[in-house]
Amino acid sequence: MCRMCDSLGGGGTWYLNPKNYSNRMYKLREPGKGPTTQLGNSANAGASENAGSAFARAVEAKANGELETFNGIIAEMNKRALMRPGAQVVPLHEVMDVLDMGMPVAAMMCICRKGTRACEECSLSEYSCMGLGTGMLKWERWPERYRGGVEFLSTKQAKEWVEYWDTKGMMHMLMQEGGDFVGGLCNCDYPDCGPIRQRIDYGLYAQLVKGEYVCFVDWDKCNGCGDCLGRCHYNALKFEATMEKAHIDQFECFGCGLCETACPRDAISYLDRKKIPGLAKVW
Repeated sequence: MCRMCDSLGGGGTWYLNPKNYSNRMYKLREPGKGPTTQLGNSANAGASENAGSAFARAVEAKANGELETFNGIIAEMNKRALMRPGAQVVPLHEVMDVLDMGMPVAAMMCICRKGTRACEECSLSEYSCMGLGTGMLKWERWPERYRGGVEFLSTKQAKEWVEYWDTKGMMHMLMQEGGDFVGGLCNCDYPDCGPIRQRIDYGLYAQLVKGEYVCFVDWDKCNGCGDCLGRCHYNALKFEATMEKAHIDQFECFGCGLCETACPRDAISYLDRKKIPGLAKVW
């Protein structure tokens, strides 16, 4: 299992555990006491409080060619990130299962695009991220994060909304919040998505966990139509010119399933990462 399931799964997949959708808002604490998490106390949970400034130093060091300094900063950030849950890529079919248990759900602006494009999404036609679970009942407490507003959706509306973004080529990522509950569903893409860019471009592997699956191409079914090409955000999908068929590098695959949902011939399927010896620990 990945560390997410080890800490939050209760013996199974962490994001399919209903317990993780009812957060600490219903847990009483002594006055003045901070929240605790399943991975330690509030001090440990806040170990990456200065992650933003550390990452800025890493980017500056890389730009200046100071690779030893850059590698040292990234290694320390990964060490800290491994102490707690993070985010994980999830295929569409399991997002549907999540939406059956993660109510209430609300669409909202993408914080990554706010950072990369300096723009705020302010309506349902623009929103691409989603808040999940009981934490959304107190969303007004964080006005800066939700300044673009939120739009609460029924389960049916939420599923249709996520399917729309899937057809547009957005991958799906579940975010844990506070160390012990699922708080959000991100529908995003490279290069906008911060966690994807930080992992692929800078080596911050611990913040974004690969999915529970890897994708596999059945070459007997694949006719080389190319409908899946251009949908992979992780450089795992290529077109094999000698065969004129799609090929997936499973060591690079995050299991997002965007290639699978685009294939008109059902030539792409999922394999359980944990059951493949060479990939069982590649998260």
